Amino acid sequence: MVFEHLFPSSLLERKEWTGFFLAFIYATISIVIARLLFAANSGIVSVIFVSIFLLPYFSTILKREERQEEQEKNKNFLTLLKDNWDAIQIYIFIFLGIYLAYMLYSFLAPYLGYDVSRIFREQLSLESVRGGVTFSFSTFFDILLNNWWVLLACFIVSLVAGDGAIFFIAWNASTWGTIFGYRAIAASSFDGRSALIALLIIFLVTLPHLLLEGSAYILAAISGGVISDEIVQKSEEIRSFVLFFLCGAFIYVLLFILVKSLFPRVVAGVLAIVLALGILYCMHYLFDNTNHALIFRYNFYLFAFAIGVFVVGALVETFVLHNVGALRSVYLAAMIGG
Repeated sequence: MVFEHLFPSSLLERKEWTGFFLAFIYATISIVIARLLFAANSGIVSVIFVSIFLLPYFSTILKREERQEEQEKNKNFLTLLKDNWDAIQIYIFIFLGIYLAYMLYSFLAPYLGYDVSRIFREQLSLESVRGGVTFSFSTFFDILLNNWWVLLACFIVSLVAGDGAIFFIAWNASTWGTIFGYRAIAASSFDGRSALIALLIIFLVTLPHLLLEGSAYILAAISGGVISDEIVQKSEEIRSFVLFFLCGAFIYVLLFILVKSLFPRVVAGVLAIVLALGILYCMHYLFDNTNHALIFRYNFYLFAFAIGVFVVGALVETFVLHNVGALRSVYLAAMIGG
């Protein structure tokens, strides 16, 4: 592609922040193309386009991380996390570029005469406003358990298809950006407040938990992608791996159905996370190659670390929703005005 010459992957490796502008440009192009060619489903199609545009970059960056892990002599979780740090930064900047592009265009669309609910219909279908006056464990577990499946999907899709999890990362960035831009406009239409001030309040207050949750998706995608490209595709035990993976997935579904029927929703959700970790951990015993088993285990730890980051993000989001009055005021006005 033309933009690959303007923004080569080597530039991203030297200056990670350029990923922000790259993602913003690709998101802009994707939104325009999707609106012109697929107006009825432009929201989801634009995410597909931006994922396709960014896929070569993710593939190149992931292969570099694989080489670093393979060459690392002193393998442990901290060194592997350090080896992946550059990639994590690039992914976060790309995530923010997509996020701010969708936020900006959903915010500006009404002023330009466009209907946000039609352009980004798929993203806004997930719109919901939560909040109260105290910390709510109900809200926390809703956030945690609903988004756990997205986190697991990021890991599994990367495990199966390498860097295929870019779609989930782009989808979540576009959804958050669209909804926040829409809420600012809706709040302004209800109480006459400045839409720009409402947008700034939303952006600044939600940024910490958005970065935490987005980083969790990115860590899950990196861990699954490295396992896929560095171990699964090169290992002689690939048939055993695929067989165990399919059996493990089947057992996981059966056990989840069982615990869901026997335990309350919260307990069942926590057990679902524990079961997934248990099954995934057992997979490292499949590899006779010591180096492969070691890389798998430490990338499993990276996925477990992603879950920890995600839990912290859900805690921060719950606290913000229930304790930051300025944000609650904007959300309440948006709920009524929307």
